[in-house]
Parts: sequence; structure tokens; C-alpha cells
Amino acid sequence: MRSTLFYIPHTFLGIPVLGFGWLLFGWTLLSAAIILHSIRRLGWTRELLGHILLAVSVAGFIAFVLPNLAEAKGLPIRGYGTMLLLATVAGVALALWRAQQRGFDTDFVLSLTVWIFIAGITGARLFYVVEYWDRIRVADAAGRVLLLPTLANIVNLAQGGLVVYGSMLGGIIAVVIFTRVRGVPLLRVLDFIAPSFMLGLAIGRIGCFLNGCCYGAICHLPWAVQFPAGSLAHVHQVEKGLVFLQGLKLAPGTPARVLEVEAGSAAEKAGLRPGDRILAVGSHPTPTRLDAEAVLLTAAVPGDPLCVSVEGRPAPVCFAASLPQSLPVHPTQLYSSFNAFLICLFLLAFERVRTRDGQVVGLMFTVYPLTRFLIEVLRDDEPWIVATAGFGLTIAQTISLILLGIVTLFWIYLFTSGPSGRRKT
Repeated sequence: MRSTLFYIPHTFLGIPVLGFGWLLFGWTLLSAAIILHSIRRLGWTRELLGHILLAVSVAGFIAFVLPNLAEAKGLPIRGYGTMLLLATVAGVALALWRAQQRGFDTDFVLSLTVWIFIAGITGARLFYVVEYWDRIRVADAAGRVLLLPTLANIVNLAQGGLVVYGSMLGGIIAVVIFTRVRGVPLLRVLDFIAPSFMLGLAIGRIGCFLNGCCYGAICHLPWAVQFPAGSLAHVHQVEKGLVFLQGLKLAPGTPARVLEVEAGSAAEKAGLRPGDRILAVGSHPTPTRLDAEAVLLTAAVPGDPLCVSVEGRPAPVCFAASLPQSLPVHPTQLYSSFNAFLICLFLLAFERVRTRDGQVVGLMFTVYPLTRFLIEVLRDDEPWIVATAGFGLTIAQTISLILLGIVTLFWIYLFTSGPSGRRKT
């Protein structure tokens, strides 16, 4: 896990990097060069207007949004966002490489990319917000949702939060509208973008691994991975009482009370026992279990003394802090990455033998839901469980089954809808 790769400094050679500085200057030069090249080659076209709007939007983001995202060290470059960018570049590069053979020109592909990217990100984020609303919303003491902080959480993609099925839905809606506007066959375009989507997903899932989201269930296989303290997997295991936190497991509810002490731990050697009520950790009062867990997660530096005030004891109990980790879990992010890459290769190979338009995207929506259903068995991060015929299914598994039903009807339509739509490639 490496959620932050590096930081972009606030200034370089005395000139700001963000806002109205180096980054905006570089983007302006690059955009102007691309636009001028397009004008000289094709003149003023509808695609050019889209390029100009995209350039202006990105410039506004650099000038007014990025400075507000910077931290004390500078602008953090997150592993998740970097992989998302690389996923987009790789998907577009694959599409451009295949475009001429499939009868599409460069401007068509780039314009389509803008539509799909915006709609895909929007759909993926909206799906996440609905599924994880309890994590997104910010409420006051009375339980009323605070609008501005909640909106800030909705648009904050730096920590992850995109759902694949949401991006698929958003992307398909964009393609439907785009093909109607341009007057090109819908199924032909969907076949064209399907391998690019899978390649982008393969790279994007590496971003999930760097971010620590989409984690798997506990396992003890040789390739199992452990995530650091404070990661989503570790916090989840702490909340479920699966791991010790600084050698302690806390009892549910209020007040903060020790449920179990890890045998041989520094906490046990210092004299902490089950049933002890924790009043404070260091200088932080801990009236509830959640307060105590939050402080134990963040207040200690490994090796430094950690002092716990216990009810009925005249002096705090001090011991050396440790660096906790999650229990070993399945690297389901990497499983998903490998799975998407194999599907991408499968689609590219199948494209050479297809007999009609729609078969490539139909194959994608047949294979991916099947493999996603199986990978979900090994994941441990889904908040919704749907009881279906006595079985517990995650929301992704339920959607996978729905998609398999829809794609079955789609295959029937393809094979009963008249002559082949295959084009020479």
C-alpha cells in the first residue's frame, strides 16, 4: 500500500507551481499546440470545440481547485489517482492503435474518450456515494446532513471511491448519446471500446491496491498481504474485533473497556488486564470504545512510550508502542487487475473471429460478471448484503447476476436479428 507517491512542491525557482504558475503555463502551451495542429489539419470541426472546452476546464481546475487540495508539504500525488490517469492513457492508446483498422479516425476516438471519461467517472462516483452513503455524509449532533462538507466528500476522489459497474453504466449512456449524435452504429462502437475498458480496469485496480481499498478477506496463502495501521482493511478488522490494537482488544459499547490482552505483548507485560476501563490514552480522554480505538490508531509512534490511564490506578500504565498491521488478506485488487487484463486479451483475440457487431461487448458482459461474482467471494469490504434464496450476496454479486440475465437476452437478440454485422478488419 502506498496511497501517496510523492508531493509536488508549492514553488519552483520562486514561482508557484499550482494556481497561476508553472503547471498552468505548461498546460496552456500543450493545449494551444494540440488545438493549432488540429485546426491546420482538419479546420474548425465539432471535435475541436470539445477539445477547447476540455482544455479550458482543466485550466480552471489547475488554477482554482488544485491550490485548495495542497497540504503543508505540497500537492500530494496519490497512487490511486496516478493509476487512474495511467488507466485512461492506456485505454485511449489501445483505442488509437486499433482505430484505423476499425474505421475510426483519431478525432473521433479522442472526442469519444472525453464523453466516456466524464460520464464514466460520474457514474462510478455516484454509484459509490449511494452504496457508501454512511461514509460520505457529514451530519451534526441532531443527525441533519451538513450540505457543504457532504458535497466536499462527494467530489473528493483522492482517497478512492469509484465503482466499476457505475462506470460501465455511465460509459454506456455516454456512448449511446454520442453515437446518436454522430450517426454511427452503437454496437460497433461498443465492440471497439470494450478491450480498452478492460485494459483501463486492469491498471486502475493497481490503484486500488496502492490505496488499500477493495481489500480481501483474511487468508494465509503465501501471497497474502498485510496493510498498515489506519488502512481500510486494518480499521475494518479492528471494528470487528479481529486484531489487537497496541496489544488490546476493546469491548463493544461504552465506556472503553479492555476485552482481551494479547499474550506476550508489551501491554500485558505492563500489567493491563481484561476488564480494565481506559479513561485516557496519553492526554486524550477516551469515554467510548471508538474514542479509544481512534487514539490507539494514531497517537503512538512505534517504540515510543504509550501511556494508558486506567480507572482505579493511581498512575498511567506505560509500555512501548508497536506498529500494528492488518491480518493477512487476499490481494483481491491484484486478482481483479489480472482478471481484467486476461479479459482484455480474450476480447482482442475474439474480435478476429466475431461474426457480427455486438459480440465483443456481449462477451465482455458475459465473462466479467462471472469472474467478478467469484472474486467477490474473497472480498471483505462490501457494506450491503442481500439475502437471496437463503444466500448472502454482496451488491456487486447481485448486479452481476442481473447483468448475466440481461446479456443472455442480448445474445438471443444478436442471433435472431438478421444478417451478420461483421466488418472486415
